[in-house]
Amino acid sequence: MVGAVAHEWNRLHHTAALWLRLVPPYGYLGAAPWEEELARATRTPLMRVPDRLPAAADPGRVWSLAIAVNAAPESVWSAPYVESFLDALHRSVRYIRARIDVHVFADATTYEKLRELLPRAEAEGDPQIHLHDPSGAWQAHEERTERGVPQFRPRRGARGRAPSPQNGLVWADWIAEGLDGRAVRALHVITDAVFDGDRPLLRLSPDPGIRTGPSHCTYVTGDRVRLLADTIGASVLSFGSPPDNPGDAATRVLADGIGLQRSGPTFYSSLTLDPEGLHLAHAHAFVADPRGRTPIPRYPSLFAYLQPEHVEGPLRRPWIGFDGPVQPWLAADAAPTDDEAMDRALMAQAPDVSPGNAVRAYYASSESVPGWVAASERYIDAQVARLVQTSSPPDVAPAAKQSYDLGTAEALSELRDLVARHVRPS
Repeated sequence: MVGAVAHEWNRLHHTAALWLRLVPPYGYLGAAPWEEELARATRTPLMRVPDRLPAAADPGRVWSLAIAVNAAPESVWSAPYVESFLDALHRSVRYIRARIDVHVFADATTYEKLRELLPRAEAEGDPQIHLHDPSGAWQAHEERTERGVPQFRPRRGARGRAPSPQNGLVWADWIAEGLDGRAVRALHVITDAVFDGDRPLLRLSPDPGIRTGPSHCTYVTGDRVRLLADTIGASVLSFGSPPDNPGDAATRVLADGIGLQRSGPTFYSSLTLDPEGLHLAHAHAFVADPRGRTPIPRYPSLFAYLQPEHVEGPLRRPWIGFDGPVQPWLAADAAPTDDEAMDRALMAQAPDVSPGNAVRAYYASSESVPGWVAASERYIDAQVARLVQTSSPPDVAPAAKQSYDLGTAEALSELRDLVARHVRPS
């Protein structure tokens, strides 16, 4: 099959991209190394197609990034990787005439090594790199708990137990507190993963300030990582699979499942195939380039979920759409529906739902974006995604369902407009 695809794509003279659309449910196919085989054979960019959602708004002119890295105390890869990735990112983003602003949140061992490798950030207070001390992580968690900060916690009166520090809450609180109300445009998470049955989980130390091995760790679901990314305003989410990761397949499945449902770009990166982070730095520069002149990354170390709008600039052959799968709400004998046409019809009735063009335009030249603004954009993006994924075609849905979908779209449109009015000066 790979040979046939490669032959056909060579006929196109590399003017198109190869799109991979996996239709749920597809089990562990998301973990298959499609890119390693097809990208190498076709020499053509291969991108995975997420649910067709409006591309996320991503305001600001500085490429701001939060990096969360967790490694076992005996690991030797973490600090050199972060150092080389930051250097590659700086060079890649400088090529598109942009600057970077990076916040690094690392476990205690990695932090100490980074203090030696990044003396400029520590001694001179380099505004581009902020290395956060993990010894303050637990205190940040306790202070936010005492203040009753609702982020990452269930609403008052909600059923279920209160969140435990054992589910990554310390890391989430530490990152949110360290950013101090500022938004970032991207979140990069590097840690091991495991399967709990068939569910992929990331593995973290309960407290980044204390050196602990794999036998004393906590596990985090993909939903909690998505919540963290949305809360800090990150439209781009990337996962790094360490070279000694025993659960690389779990990392792949988790990144694939998240990427399928997000409107913003989602990347998986293998540190075994990209030990210096050069390929991932190129991927970040690609989505950061406002002019669309950076070549599409095509490396076997990466897979990327991108809305087709993100790659229209570099391609001469645009996205042509696809016939969507039969949705659960369709009758058994109903024909498949073009879900892109359905999404366009729904959004046409509430055109201000997506994207946040007013907010993006207002902050286009800003050094930073307030956290609440970016978090609001991510929240609306998530609700639009949910609406699109559950909406029904008019010729199938009951009238009540049609009214509900339209009412939800109009409410999200009003919410988007409310955010835009508050960011503009009166």
